[in-house]
Amino acid sequence: MKKLVAAAILPVLMTGCASIIKGNSDEVTINSLEQGTTLYVNGAARGKDSAFVTLDKGKKHTITAKKDGCSPVTAQTGESFDPTTLLGIFIDWGIFTIPTDLISGAAWKIQPTSYTVTPICDDEGLAEAPLIFRSNG
Repeated sequence: MKKLVAAAILPVLMTGCASIIKGNSDEVTINSLEQGTTLYVNGAARGKDSAFVTLDKGKKHTITAKKDGCSPVTAQTGESFDPTTLLGIFIDWGIFTIPTDLISGAAWKIQPTSYTVTPICDDEGLAEAPLIFRSNG
């Protein structure tokens, strides 16, 4: 009987609250204001003009907007602490669950979840500074 209880409790202790409730990845929307722009995430092409991607939490991700004849623009995703991680205090006083979320990256969330990254196209009179807009979503 003790082995059965241990087998049922062990998986819960080996997974943190943030990873159970919110998972280890976030969904991010990326857009460009310039038609015909190819959007790259971590070097891989992910769409034309817009993309909807699932990214691992706990890591910075690089977003690049490229278009022929234009200067590419790069942005990095941001992150913030996910307070769901602290719910582990109610399960095991946070002894196993909180460190598990911290190690797996689930203790963080990608913030914001919407990015607008536009390449610089001189022929349309755009400013020299890259156009990067971030909004929470």
